Amino acid sequence: MAASDHPGTGGGTWTFLSNHAHVLLCLVADPNQTLPAIAARVGITTRAVQLILADLIEGGYVERTKVGRRNHYRVNGDGHLRHPLEAHHRVADLIAALGPA
Repeated sequence: MAASDHPGTGGGTWTFLSNHAHVLLCLVADPNQTLPAIAARVGITTRAVQLILADLIEGGYVERTKVGRRNHYRVNGDGHLRHPLEAHHRVADLIAALGPA
């Protein structure tokens, strides 16, 4: 189904989730993917992905480890969402609702 076939996708470029959430969900789907691959999926620059990853790592939501020359990312599902409206939900709740099928 094309994006134009989904209800509510016409007339604008805004989305319900932030780029931080999109990057996080990309890492859940494939913890070994490269920053350019994440950037292409989310529709942002590689530099923006770097900055978002720095935020997520600093906040304790993601852990990065080196595996040879590549990075492996582990998402911490126990972290709580940051906005007061969602702070009672954990990252694991977001992943359960929107993560890979």
